[in-house]
Amino acid sequence: MTEAGMRRRAPNFIDRETVITAALQVFAERGFHGASMRGIAAVAQTSQSNLYNYFDSKDGLLKFVLEATGRELADALDAAEAEAGESPVDRLVAAVTAYIRFVVAKPSASTVGITEFRYLSGDDRASVIHERDRTETVFRRIVEAGVRADDFDVADEGFATRALVTLCNAMSGWYRPDGLLSPDDIIVRQVDLALGLVRSPHRR
Repeated sequence: MTEAGMRRRAPNFIDRETVITAALQVFAERGFHGASMRGIAAVAQTSQSNLYNYFDSKDGLLKFVLEATGRELADALDAAEAEAGESPVDRLVAAVTAYIRFVVAKPSASTVGITEFRYLSGDDRASVIHERDRTETVFRRIVEAGVRADDFDVADEGFATRALVTLCNAMSGWYRPDGLLSPDDIIVRQVDLALGLVRSPHRR
């Protein structure tokens, strides 16, 4: 075999983003049970055996992509809140906006995070929950600050926090890139709902 032929048959090196993108696409289109390592390898344009060099199972791959995207979302919310300043209202607007931007940029990640999380168990599940808890912590911190500042009026801070997270999570079920509303249109409406949930007198 020629050197060129050997290069063509050699498995492609796959980096982190290539794996995440391919796995999320397949999990989103086929679900966890319908997905296969062979199918993910095909989308990643590498060999199945090469994919197994990085991940020993489909379960491990699901954990990897959910943990990575969960961390990315939590980091984005942390950064948005920090940049918003001291006002709880501004912080809530920033956090909701950052969440929406994430869903718009990564709709497959958002869908898989909601629909396929149930297939994780044990330590794999715990590591993903850790990143989810970081996201909830951002909203809880904002709600608590808003109540202290009389910017929000809620009967139960924990319940209000979960309602805000649910509002943002639900977007993964209905958002379509080709929908009638632009991302900015969605942000205006979701922020309005979020401020309404916490009964803010500063609702815009």
